[in-house]
Amino acid sequence: MTTLLDPARYRSIICLHGALPDSEFFRDIGLPIIAADGAANTLRDIGITPDIIIGDLDSVDPAIIKYIPHIRIPLQDLSDFQKVLQYAEQHSMLPSIICGLNGGCLDHIINNLNIFMSTEATLMDDGIVGFTLSKRMELTVQPETKLSIFGVPKCIVSSNGLRWELNSHVLEFPGSTSCYNRAVTDRVEIDVHEGQALVLIYTDEVLDAGSSKIYNS
Repeated sequence: MTTLLDPARYRSIICLHGALPDSEFFRDIGLPIIAADGAANTLRDIGITPDIIIGDLDSVDPAIIKYIPHIRIPLQDLSDFQKVLQYAEQHSMLPSIICGLNGGCLDHIINNLNIFMSTEATLMDDGIVGFTLSKRMELTVQPETKLSIFGVPKCIVSSNGLRWELNSHVLEFPGSTSCYNRAVTDRVEIDVHEGQALVLIYTDEVLDAGSSKIYNS
């Protein structure tokens, strides 16, 4: 498990209309929750009440907005994700942990990821923590942790502590990536010399052809 989700680094949790963590996650983190439209339905189902709902409100259950603060923004040239980010920026609620990005159709997911890349947020989705990186970072992880690194759109990366080390490798999307790499020690260094990388780290145990043992998150 990484140390990336230190609550002190963030000012809010943004929930999109995809799969969300269980209720204990929100209670343990203890940050204000902003729901993008229909994400409020999912939060209700797990017993969590957001602090505010933002969007065009065409997906949220009308019964929910009767008792939760909400702002309807009907503009169709912005997605609900963008509307939430604007609100969070205006109210000094960034950086944020973003949950539920991986929901809906493929084009919706790609668009959400495109928007995410312009933020300094961290995503948590389906057993993965993700972030953008344009400098050097040292990660504390369990050996055998699975991770992937993408250039978005292009970066030059070196690493220390990975099974398949990178030595000023050019990573591009589309193009060459470092997908499904593995940590071999409990400390991994990733150094982005140029450009921007998208780093995705598995927080759950994963056993496949690339692993030598199972780790517990």
